[in-house]
Amino acid sequence: MDAGIQNHTEHFVHDISNPSASGLCSEMLEVAEEACRAGDFDLAVEIYSSQLADLQQPDRGLCLRKADALARGGRIAEALDSYCIAANIHRFKPEELKLLVENIARTIRVKGLIESKHFTGEGRTKPSGNGGICSDGDEFDTNQPLDPFSCRLCNCLLLEPTTLVCGHTFCKRCLEDEDAVVNDCICCRCKINKCSSQTNTNGFRINVVLSGVLEKWFHVESTSRRYWLEGERLWKTQDLFSALEKYDKAVELELMLLKRILGRLQQTSV
Repeated sequence: MDAGIQNHTEHFVHDISNPSASGLCSEMLEVAEEACRAGDFDLAVEIYSSQLADLQQPDRGLCLRKADALARGGRIAEALDSYCIAANIHRFKPEELKLLVENIARTIRVKGLIESKHFTGEGRTKPSGNGGICSDGDEFDTNQPLDPFSCRLCNCLLLEPTTLVCGHTFCKRCLEDEDAVVNDCICCRCKINKCSSQTNTNGFRINVVLSGVLEKWFHVESTSRRYWLEGERLWKTQDLFSALEKYDKAVELELMLLKRILGRLQQTSV
C-alpha cells in the first residue's frame, strides 16, 4: 500500500452528518474504520453499504467514507458513483477529493507495473508507472504477443510515437522520461543515440505517419490517454480539481467506447 495515502486517510475521516440517525450503528462504523486501517476495504464498503441501506435518507459523510474505501480498494468507477451522491447533497471541499485523485493516479501506476511485470525479475529494474526500463542483462520477452500500436515501455497505446533507428517504436514521453532514462532499445538492445538525426531541438522526432494513423483509427483511445496524462501532470502540481476533471473526461471517453463496442456485439449476436 502507498504509505502516503494510508497516512493521509488515517488522519482524515469524514464526519457523519447525522450520527443519531435511526439505523446507524456506531460499533459497525468503528469496525469499518478498523477494516480500512487494516487494508480490508471490501469489508469496509460492505459495512458502509449496509449502514446506508438502513437509513431513510443517505448520509453525506457515510457516502464519502464508502467512496474513499472503494477508491482505496481500486474500485474507481464505483467510487465515483458514491462521490456523485455526496456531491448532490452538498458541494465538495478540496480536501474531500484529494484521496480520490491520489488513488486514481495510484491505480494507473499499479496498472502500469502489472502490465509491465514481464520486464521484472532477478537482475532487472522494476518499471515505474511512467514506463519501465530493464537493466543491461534483460532480454525482450518474445513470447509476448506483438501489438504494433502499443509502447513497449508503458504497455499503453502509443502517444506521440517515435520510431528509433532500429525500427522499434515507443511513446516520445517514455523515451524522454527523466525518472527512467532509456539508453537502449528494450526490444533489440540497440543503443539509442540521442544526438542523431532521430532527435531535434524538441527532443525525439515524432513518426508523423504512424501518429496520423493512430489519431484516425484510435481517436477516442488517444484522446482518453492524453486526458489521463494531463491529469497526472496536474495532480503532481496539486491542482486537484483540474486533475479530477481530466480523469473524469478520460473515463467518459472510455465508457463511450465500451458502450459502442457492446452495442456492436449485441448487433452481431442477434
